[in-house]
Amino acid sequence: MNTTHHDSTVSQQAQENGAERPRLVVGDDGSPSADQVWSWVNNHHWTGWRISVLTARRPSEAAPVGLERAQPHVWQPEHPRELINGDDVPVEHLLAEEDPRLALDCCHDAGLLAIGPRGRGLHKRLHIGSTAEWLVSTGRPLAPVAIIRSPRQTERILLCVDGSPNSRRAVTSLTALPWVAGCRVQVLGVDERGDGFVPTAVDDTASLLDESGVSDVSSVVMGALPGTVFDVRAAILTTIDDMAPDLVALGARGTGGFAGLFIGSVASAVVHHAPCSVLVAPSRTATQHEGPPGLTATGH
Repeated sequence: MNTTHHDSTVSQQAQENGAERPRLVVGDDGSPSADQVWSWVNNHHWTGWRISVLTARRPSEAAPVGLERAQPHVWQPEHPRELINGDDVPVEHLLAEEDPRLALDCCHDAGLLAIGPRGRGLHKRLHIGSTAEWLVSTGRPLAPVAIIRSPRQTERILLCVDGSPNSRRAVTSLTALPWVAGCRVQVLGVDERGDGFVPTAVDDTASLLDESGVSDVSSVVMGALPGTVFDVRAAILTTIDDMAPDLVALGARGTGGFAGLFIGSVASAVVHHAPCSVLVAPSRTATQHEGPPGLTATGH
């Protein structure tokens, strides 16, 4: 699979469907988990966006496919996904005969990637260690990724920040969503160093949310006692249990309270253990457009 060809194909399709619109990419393997993701999509309004429903089927090693079939291309499934009350939102169905992880990797132009925590076949056997794990692995996400665990409308959001570039991207990714203004957002800062940096970041984030039209914003800063060890992951997961949000948003890695905790730690812990949906913002690699990590020129 040549990633340049993937980008070209998707770009041409985007131009035909209004490339100026942010794009929601929905991973669809026909599983109950994918059905839940689509119900979640239907429970939110996407005014001003466009939607690509991407189905990726891993080809047989005994019968390799050509490049055109490996690229995401428009197709008409037997049972297409229908958007309720979304007449102004274009929906296209794409098919790629490729490893689903690599097919979704190439959608780094998306405003949001929405997937379920598990899927059929290989992904079901590997639980969350397959597609979801891949999309938030080291050097990723390449686009904002939402792992959807409930179809219900988002009302309560927990936004984890520490002032790092990655957490700022979490704020940007969240405020870009067309329905976030109607949500209640709690900003959580974990201040491990006690130098005042995290509280300032929390205040700045609350101001940005207010400027984005979010009227119901609260904030809390959790700090370690002098001479104690502070478990950032436990602090976030405890807050999730207490608050019971519909969505948690955070960066892939950070500084301060998240120092040195790459995707395999804080974000991965939340992805694995939070009972609610989780939004992970793009990594630094994605923002710098270095291309999908782990892919060679041929994609394998």
